[in-house]
Amino acid sequence: MANASLLTQKVQELHLSNKLEKSGQIQLDSSFSLNVSFAPDGTRCVGKLQQTLRDKEFAGGKFTLTVELVGIFSCTGATADEVKRQIHGEVYDQLFPFMQAQCSSLAAASGIPGLMLRKVTIDPNSIAVNKAGGPGGSDRNPDGGPKLTLL
Repeated sequence: MANASLLTQKVQELHLSNKLEKSGQIQLDSSFSLNVSFAPDGTRCVGKLQQTLRDKEFAGGKFTLTVELVGIFSCTGATADEVKRQIHGEVYDQLFPFMQAQCSSLAAASGIPGLMLRKVTIDPNSIAVNKAGGPGGSDRNPDGGPKLTLL
């Protein structure tokens, strides 16, 4: 049985552009991506969740919000592909509330109150496990920064 426990999370990057000229309702497109990199021994992983919101109505993009959230997790049994797929879903489930809070507060601060993200159910069969390029063969994290040592 796989298990992932969130140790820490942080907002790594955010971009906000609000060029809306009047108040009112706007229609937003929402997309997200999640990448999870595992330590070679399967005891740790780093999850990077990126959420992007854009207005649908204006061709030039009058409102754009992108938040990149990184979480570090303790894992058990994350060596087989099937287990990694399961942990991928757990990583999303644990990072999503933090992403919801960040997006909601940033949108409210920019004059768009009441923003709620829709949580997606992730099908483990749709997750691709990439064996090459994992964190074990490099001294860099997937985001290009140095690896962190967790005590």
